[in-house]
Formats: sequence, structure tokens, C-alpha cells
Amino acid sequence: MALPRTTQNTTAKKTSPITLCAIICLALIVLVGLAILITWLAIKPKKIQYSVDEGWIRDYNLNNSHLTSTFNFVIRTYNPNNKASIYYDKMDVKVYYRGQTVSSDGILPFHQPKKNVTRLMYQNTIKDVMLSSDSAQHLKLERTGGQVDLDIKIKAKIRFKVGLLKTRHYKLKVLCSPVVVNFPNDKRFQKTDCDVDY
Repeated sequence: MALPRTTQNTTAKKTSPITLCAIICLALIVLVGLAILITWLAIKPKKIQYSVDEGWIRDYNLNNSHLTSTFNFVIRTYNPNNKASIYYDKMDVKVYYRGQTVSSDGILPFHQPKKNVTRLMYQNTIKDVMLSSDSAQHLKLERTGGQVDLDIKIKAKIRFKVGLLKTRHYKLKVLCSPVVVNFPNDKRFQKTDCDVDY
């Protein structure tokens, strides 16, 4: 006597198109992330170096806490990377005295090649900038003493380029402190190394 055959319903579960799309997107994100990580590790970018190599002040006049002057600085930037060049898309430079902004100006966008030293000339004339009475008093004393201590802060938007690949924008922050400017200007300027973060 033959036993009746039992048939099993072996219908496979169908994957929904939304789930499939999500898996593909996740895989692509992981692959792109891995590609960026591998490229970044292959480049091993070294930190950009900054210093203020020269500085002088012309046409100095401080009257009733109002400062008129021309600030001049030669800012040196070195790209130590032998595989990555740097695009500076925006750069702002501010000069501070005792925490108060006394000069502010931008530097035009530029490209810095690999293993390159670039010297940036910062020159900005200010007229009748109002200082606090405390800052004005200290500035008079320092000016009479022959030296003025300033701080220079730089903020920039940069991108690294390796071959045909350009990275996203990074925010570069540079602090040069103290930058000692001599009066009279014929005294030798002492180079100031800067702290760099991005």
C-alpha cells in the first residue's frame, strides 16, 4: 500500500525592493568610506606649518584711543606633503592687541603645490580704530618701550588634492602668538612659529 506523498510549500521569501535598495546603498557607503580611508592612509598627510617671518608697523598714530596705522607681515606657510597639494579657497587674517581686533583683511584664494613654501604678504591700513582705554594705555607704554606684542589669527577653508581626487573642505585655524614688532623697524624681527589645527 502506497503512502500518500506530502508536498511542502517551498516558496522562497521574496526580498522587497526597498530592502534590496537599502542593502545596495549601505554597501556603496561602506565601499566609498573604505576607499577614502585607504587613500587617506596612503597619503598620510603631514601638518601644514606656519610662521610669521617678518613684521613691521608704519604710519603709527595713536590719538585719544584712536589708532591709525599700516600693519605689514610676511606669513610663511609650508606644505610638507609629497603626495598632496592644497587649495586655499578662503583665508581671513586678523591682528589682535590684548584680545581686541586692530586689523582684519582677507588673502586671495591660492593653490599650494606639494613640498612648497609660500610667502603671503599681509598689508592692511587701518584708520581711527577705537581701542579701549586700557588697551590704548598699554599700547602707548609698549610703543615707548620699543616693542609691541600682537597676536595673529588665521582662518581658512582648504582642500587637499591627490591626483584627480579633491577632499572635502577643512577649516584651518592658525594662531601666531606673541608676534613681537619692534620700534624702530630697523631692529631685527624675531620669527614667530604658529600653532596649526584643522
